[in-house]
Amino acid sequence: MLVGLWGVGCWAFLEFCYPYHFFYKEQNQLFVFTWDEWHRYRMEGAGWLARWVGDFLTQFYYYLYAGSLLLTLSLLLLGDVVRRALEGEGVCRVGAVATGMVVMTLEGWRHLWYAYPLWCTVSLLGYALVWWLMTLLPLRKRWLRRCLLPVAFVLAYAWLGLPERGRWRMPEMEVERYLALDNEFYFGHDERVVELATGDGADLAVSGFYYNLANARMGRLPEGLLLKRPVELGTLWRIGPETPVTIIRVMNELYYELGDMTYAERAAMMGCVFTRANRNVRMVKRLAECNLVSGDSAAAEKYLRLLDHTLAYREWAREARRNPLYARKRAFVNRADTLRVGDDARTILTELLDSNAENEVALDYLLCHELVQGNVAMFKLFYDRYCMNRGRPRVCPLYQQALLAWLASNRASRVEMLSYIVDEQQLVDFNAYNAVRGTPAAAKWKNTYWYYFDNIDPPQKTQDPPQL
Repeated sequence: MLVGLWGVGCWAFLEFCYPYHFFYKEQNQLFVFTWDEWHRYRMEGAGWLARWVGDFLTQFYYYLYAGSLLLTLSLLLLGDVVRRALEGEGVCRVGAVATGMVVMTLEGWRHLWYAYPLWCTVSLLGYALVWWLMTLLPLRKRWLRRCLLPVAFVLAYAWLGLPERGRWRMPEMEVERYLALDNEFYFGHDERVVELATGDGADLAVSGFYYNLANARMGRLPEGLLLKRPVELGTLWRIGPETPVTIIRVMNELYYELGDMTYAERAAMMGCVFTRANRNVRMVKRLAECNLVSGDSAAAEKYLRLLDHTLAYREWAREARRNPLYARKRAFVNRADTLRVGDDARTILTELLDSNAENEVALDYLLCHELVQGNVAMFKLFYDRYCMNRGRPRVCPLYQQALLAWLASNRASRVEMLSYIVDEQQLVDFNAYNAVRGTPAAAKWKNTYWYYFDNIDPPQKTQDPPQL
């Protein structure tokens, strides 16, 4: 009964409080069913079989409910085998059961760390099985069996290796909240991302990034920009030698949504570099997508053929080859003939818009990038260049407020002002705000750009998100 209650409690915690850790572990590897992959594991040296079995099981974390069930069953099996081995050594049943529960509890505790691999549990389970099997040998003299046990362990070392030490930690709920944001965006659940970024994950440094990127994907970046503070677009982030791995993992999402496949591919490559064995199935998918969008079918096939030999992604690879989404997205790629050293957001965004003026995500990011930093003059310049001069004004409250601020500060004529401002209510609100500007009553307009410009310091650099 105690073991059963332990199993139910472990499964319930992992399934309902810790599910996104499993997605991270599954995405952080690429398990391929080929003979070459089998030989690669064998060439890794001691512990290759435990790694192969552990990674084989980890790929099933992709499926809902499978991760918590697999890990719980693995821990229960480990505890049961330890219990049987102890009973074979003559330990009383109560003592054997108690020790088995302690072993599986301690091993489960190590799995609370996001980077602890399943193969370590498989390795421990293998040694426990060897111990139990030795107790079943019909050796009349106990001392002889105990002498043979170390020999059996040494022989098993070639296949089982030594488990990683891991880290003893309390549940990493901050990391779980970050992984929830990351994976819900990856799954395309934009409304859920907005909900998380303003709820349980609102205090994370990356919550604003996901909040705005999800809104941009739904076509409503300006409408929600100032509703989430601090404002974080990710356009000031850089990939360099001191960039946190968490930032490197998400930059490919930003560039891909903007339409710059060169920088998206570069960020995805960097994401692969900072993973075990330099392979991350999520980044491999993104590399395939970048080349499908760019029209480089030969390069795309290099990654799709890898995914063809996986259980979870082979159907995705088959569908990707004929998915019309990538052909439509090809119209938004950067076509500028240039060599660029840095990843300056303004340059990237203007080149994307010069390549295709209908790239609404890039347009909103460019305009919002300038507004977040308080560069109203640059905002006006780009608004004229990509909206007014092309006869396609982008009308929304945020842009109307910023235009009003610039026009008023430059003493524009009423005719000029009315050529930009089509929402007359903004004129009424602007006059009302100016009447109480600088007083506590101005907080009534805290969600307007006027209040933001007067009271909020623009971001200079990113905060460090949860370190992975």
